[in-house]
Amino acid sequence: MLFQPGSPELQIYRDYAHSMGPLPCLDPIPSTSLEELADLYDGFLLDSYGVLNRAEEPIALAAEGVEWLKSIGRKVRVLTNNAALSEEDNRSLLSSIGIPLEHGEVVCSGSLLARERERLGIEGPVFYMGLASGREYLRMAGLATTDKPDATRVVVLGSSRGYRMRRIAEAQKILSQEGSLLVVLNPDAVAPRPGGVMARVSGVTARSLARGTGCKVALLGKPFGEIYSLALERIGLSADRVVAIGDTLATDILGARHAGISSALVLTGVTAPERARTEIKAWGIWPHRILSDLRPPIQQDLSD
Repeated sequence: MLFQPGSPELQIYRDYAHSMGPLPCLDPIPSTSLEELADLYDGFLLDSYGVLNRAEEPIALAAEGVEWLKSIGRKVRVLTNNAALSEEDNRSLLSSIGIPLEHGEVVCSGSLLARERERLGIEGPVFYMGLASGREYLRMAGLATTDKPDATRVVVLGSSRGYRMRRIAEAQKILSQEGSLLVVLNPDAVAPRPGGVMARVSGVTARSLARGTGCKVALLGKPFGEIYSLALERIGLSADRVVAIGDTLATDILGARHAGISSALVLTGVTAPERARTEIKAWGIWPHRILSDLRPPIQQDLSD
């Protein structure tokens, strides 16, 4: 999570942490292994990008780790903010690169749209920004769409992809109206890509739109609590029997801690091993444990 001072990504994550409040310090933080976690917990909430994959590139030993957890009877759910894709398309992507997942084992922030629609007061058609796959969340929420900026006051931002710059200008026009609402299905500011690249994603677009228009904003997904309630419902376990594994302090770990779920920071994504403990202290976001990767016991034995 090393960002240039003053960068929008840094400020976005700082704002998330500030809005949710401080966490108790857990220092010293022990290092752990997947085997040790499996002895302590019945359920695993695994982040996707940075833990299992970097876009279409699998992370080493992640598939083996998931397969081993399931083979010993642990429940696994992938908990992701990747609302660019439907839950089933997220599962298909991960399955295509070797992550052994079955239908229903992906929980995505986009599914919160149906749960939160009434609370947010969303009526009538909405203006959608994102990939075609993400429209599944609109269908689940019973929402029609419109391409006419004068026909709605609600913009649903599903991803940073799937539209041209003209679409942003149209969204700005909608959000400049009194009483407008921007619903963000992926609050992430960055996502790991192959080759160590960190790509800006929809959290940055949302910040720009909100600052440029002064609209009301609803952020759905990690680190905010609603997605953890949904995940616990889907996995069918109480919070004390579950551990959340993620690579990003200000989403995965921050959200799990505030939801009362044990957390493990894995060092295969945004947070680099050589900086992990320094960044934990700098951010004041303390995971319960630190995990080098998802290697299962058989892989640990072979590497000894």
